[in-house]
Parts: sequence; structure tokens; C-alpha cells
Amino acid sequence: MDAGARSTSRRRTASDQVHVVLLEAAQDVLDREGLARVTVRAVAREADVAPMGVYNRFGSKEGLLRALAVRALDDLGSAVAVDPSLEAEQRFRQACMAYRQFALAHPQRYELIFGGGGPVAQTGSEASVYGHAAFEVLIELVEGVISPKALGRFANSAEAAQMVWTAIHGAVHLELGGIGQVSGSRDIYERLLDVLVRGLQ
Repeated sequence: MDAGARSTSRRRTASDQVHVVLLEAAQDVLDREGLARVTVRAVAREADVAPMGVYNRFGSKEGLLRALAVRALDDLGSAVAVDPSLEAEQRFRQACMAYRQFALAHPQRYELIFGGGGPVAQTGSEASVYGHAAFEVLIELVEGVISPKALGRFANSAEAAQMVWTAIHGAVHLELGGIGQVSGSRDIYERLLDVLVRGLQ
């Protein structure tokens, strides 16, 4: 087969698939090399496209990171989705355990979502909207286990959920950083959930 035939036989990525291909390439770079290495050039190289193709789809590196954060939040949402038919406390515990498992399995995506000054912190962005939707799931889980007496200690269920999130995020952050002062991270995390459930009930 001559060069011309080979050229005409190649299939270009369909226009409506380019967005997905670029995001997958960006996620591969993120997972393999870390957030600092997610650049327009690195993603273009990973996807085997010209850098202008990334700019055309996302406008800038910041636009690419926002889209990548939305994808990561969607993945986190799927990870913490639990069977609604389960008893409320069991749903709460399973979702919190799944949150930890997601962070440990995908530390770079977790950093992208929750690192300071990241896309989720940009008020009004699509990533911040997705972040708020994820928090709404936690509010619902907390409302399932909190007692009227315990709820009276908070301004509302959102404040209670914020305190729960502060606790589990702090535990995960310590574990990811390898800076915990005692061993047995999973056991400690499960006992933390015991403390949280007791506090809510």
C-alpha cells in the first residue's frame, strides 16, 4: 500500500469525540504524572493532536482543568452512590468508606477536586456546581441518620454535613500525605465513622 492509500485509509477522530479523547488524555497525564504536569502540550502529546486542538475545545489550560474536575467529581459521585434501599446508617457508612477508597485509588484526581484554589473553588463555575451537588448528597446522608436532638446543636443539616466532611476529608488528607501518627488507617477511619454516627444520633 502506497503512502497516499495509507493516508486515505486512516480514520480521523470524529469531531464529537474529540472532547472525550482529550479529557481521557488529560486524565491519563494527571493519574500518571500529577497535577503539575497537566499542561496543554502534555495533553496534546498524549492525545496525538496539535496543541491548538486543546485550545479550540477548552480555551485554556484552566478551562481544561475545570472540565477535568467536573469529570473527576462525576466519578466521585458514582463511587459514593449507594443502594437507596439500605438502612440509613449503613448508607452513610458505605458512602463515607467509598469516599476514602476513591481518594486512595485516585489521589491526583482527589487533589484536583479538593486542592486549594482549584476549579471547584471558582464560584459559579461548572466544577463548583458539581461540587455543590456532591455536597448535597452528603447532606441527604446526614439527614438520614441525624436525630432531632442532635440536629438542634447545628444551624441546619448543611452545617452538620460540613462538620462530617471536615472530619472525613481531614482523615483522608492525613492518610494520603502519610503523616498519620499511628498505624491502622482503615481501622481508625472506621472508628471515626463510629464517633460521627454517635454524634449525629
